[in-house]
Order: sequence, then C-alpha cells, then structure tokens
Amino acid sequence: RVFSKDYANPRIYTSNVAFEQELYPDWALYADFTWSKGVHLTRFINVNRSGVFLFELGEVMTAKSAGKALYRAFTIGMRKRFSHGFQMEGNYVFSKDLDDDSNERDPFTDRSFDPNNLGLDYALSDRDIKHKFNFFTYAELPWSFQVNVRMQARSAQPITPTVRTATNRNTLRKNNEFFSFDWRVLRPIRLGERFKLTPMIEMFNTFNNDNNVNPLITPGLFNFDGFLRQGVGDPRQVQLAVRFEF
Repeated sequence: RVFSKDYANPRIYTSNVAFEQELYPDWALYADFTWSKGVHLTRFINVNRSGVFLFELGEVMTAKSAGKALYRAFTIGMRKRFSHGFQMEGNYVFSKDLDDDSNERDPFTDRSFDPNNLGLDYALSDRDIKHKFNFFTYAELPWSFQVNVRMQARSAQPITPTVRTATNRNTLRKNNEFFSFDWRVLRPIRLGERFKLTPMIEMFNTFNNDNNVNPLITPGLFNFDGFLRQGVGDPRQVQLAVRFEF
C-alpha cells in the first residue's frame, strides 16, 4: 500500500445560480442550477496488475489523485409561506453526476478497466440519480388538529454490467428506485396554563414500497465504498404516541 509521489489533496469547485419570483402573496416559484467539479480525487490503482513484477510483488495498490467528477443539477419548485394555517413546498430535481471512480472509501479495490488509460472509466457516477421529487405540507385543521404530509421519490441509480468493457461502466440501472409517503396527525390538548397533552398518529412508507437499498446478487463480505446498506428498505410503519409537556 503506497501513495503516489505526486499525490495532491482533492479539490472541489462549485457554483450556484438561483432565481425566485413571488407569483401571489405567500406563493413563490423558484429555480436553481448547481455546478460542481471535483479534481485530484483519490483513486486506488494496482499498478502491478499486469506488470513485469506481478509474480514477485503481487498487488501494489497505489493511492493516486487522478480522479475527477462533475455534477450538474437543475431544480424547479414552488413554496408557500405559512399563512392562513397552511404551508407547503414541492420541488423537482433533474441532475447528472459523472466521475471516473466512485471508490474513494475502499482502499482494497481497483475498479479501473485499464490502469494505463483511466479515461475509459469516466461515466455516470454510482451516486447518479437523474430524477428527484420532494413535497411536504403542514396544515392546521378545525378543532385544533395538525397534519404533516411528506412525499419523496427518486429514480434508480446506475450499475455496471457483470462483464465490464471499456465503454459500459454504469450503463444499466439498479432496481432501487425510491418512493415514500409519510404523514402525521396530532391534536394538542391543553390542561390549564402549564400542561399540554398531545396524542399523535404517524405512518411511514404508507404504500409499503419495497425501496430496495442496494440490490446485489450476493452481499459483499466487506464494504468500504459508502453503500453499506443492502436489501429491502424500511417497511410500512405506524406509530402511536402521546407527548406530555409541562
């Protein structure tokens, strides 16, 4: 395990442009563009993978600062400030995340196709999520009831075919698209001036979507790449609670 003699610290350049316009009192439309470029990102390369000293030395894993990444995202949304007992916000994000190695946390794996031509690995990042949608609302209803609703959805992440070639890194999609609809209803009950009792009911993943986290044919023995969870996501859950304030 060695470091390249010209290793440099990772560097990120980021810019953001945003615009917001009030359309109606308390209602606003907004748009946002984000651009982020990473250079000198860490890559772990076995420089002796096909070297002349392969038999004598075996693996020579080298930490290089040869990685690069580029993230671009456009967001459009609508928000309503709290007024008349109601507020909400919803937005949609279209993005593209590129890199040549999503592997900065795993010093035991060389994922390069050709150690002598690292440019062949530049493609969609393991983290790429092309579409995202978020929505939440809070409302105060008659008889002092309060309601929260939250919805999140996103498209699947990329995966590389079992047989890697020079041009097919992350050309497929996993079966890990995500959708969750959560809500909460509560009703504070005042007991004099000093005490308050608040019963509540809340439900997570209302429609019991699978929400696969990181579907693999067989789970890895060790995992250092930042995707530690595997299998199916959280199931539908209902929670009843009472909060007492004094």
